[in-house]
Amino acid sequence: MTDEKAKDLRAEQPEVGSPMHSANASDEARRTGVLSPAERGELQRQGAKAAARGESSDANPLHESQNKPPATGESAEQWSKRRAAWQRGHDAQSVEPGAALDREGSADGSG
Repeated sequence: MTDEKAKDLRAEQPEVGSPMHSANASDEARRTGVLSPAERGELQRQGAKAAARGESSDANPLHESQNKPPATGESAEQWSKRRAAWQRGHDAQSVEPGAALDREGSADGSG
C-alpha cells in the first residue's frame, strides 16, 4: 500500500473521541438503531463520571449541536438511545443511598 493510499484511508476514519467517532462506530448499529453493548456501557460510564464530578444532567454532551443528528448523520432514534444511555449512567451515580427505597415507600417503614 502506498503512503498516499494509507493517508487517504486514515482521513476517512473519524478521530477517536470526536463526536463522529461513536456515531460511526458501527454502520449496522446506526442503520438499525441498536446500540452495541460497548457503546452503551461507555456512554453510561461517561454519564456516571459526570455525576461523580458534580455535573448536572444538563452536561450531557449529546445535547451539544455537534453531537445531534444533523451534525453526526445518525438517526434521531439512534441519537435518542445514546442520549438516554448517558442519562442512565448519570442518574445511577446521582441516586442517594436509600432514594430508590424512598420511592417505593419502604425506606420509612411504611411499605
